[in-house]
Amino acid sequence: MKFNAVLFDHDGTLVDSEAIHMQLWREVMTPYGVQISDADYWEKMLGVPMEQSAAELIDLHRLNTSVELISAAKNSANRAFLSNNCFPQIAGATEALKSLAARTRLALVSGSQRDCVEASIRGHGWSSMFEQVVSGDDVERNKPHPDSYLKALELMRQPANASVAVEDTETGVLAARAAGLEVIAIRSPLSASHDFSAATAVVDSLSEAHQWLLARLA
Repeated sequence: MKFNAVLFDHDGTLVDSEAIHMQLWREVMTPYGVQISDADYWEKMLGVPMEQSAAELIDLHRLNTSVELISAAKNSANRAFLSNNCFPQIAGATEALKSLAARTRLALVSGSQRDCVEASIRGHGWSSMFEQVVSGDDVERNKPHPDSYLKALELMRQPANASVAVEDTETGVLAARAAGLEVIAIRSPLSASHDFSAATAVVDSLSEAHQWLLARLA
């Protein structure tokens, strides 16, 4: 099994953003009288696209609002945070990206909005490392549909069977597998309830994923 392209997820894989997203969601939903517990977020919202989370919250709490309004409020909260911050990187992220970019082709494939992804790329100096960047804004159907991975492969003119994805959620693993890629899943306490049985390999850290990839580059 050899690869000549690695496609990385963003949230939870390269940046430690999920606790921040949880807090932003809480701020957005407080005016509606909705409280989001830690357990609810980790089990039901981790890795789930924003619009899907909005729809599920509206349905669960029978809210008199729309997915568009909730999504717009979450986007506004994201922009307010990112105006003065970027999501902190996962330990070893820059080291792994530099090492792999010197040896193979890299892309970033995220379900998040483009402004979130670009803030990380700028803030951590990653712009030269990715050949292509595909965000949730660039496709009609977000993860777990394969569209974002298929778009990245198309832009790279890269065959799926020579590519591997790096993901940290069940949703992401399913998206990459549906696009025909092998997938390495990085598990964490936050994803304890996620089913990673579709992954090619499961590891416990980005550093471990880095070593796994180095051993399998064409």
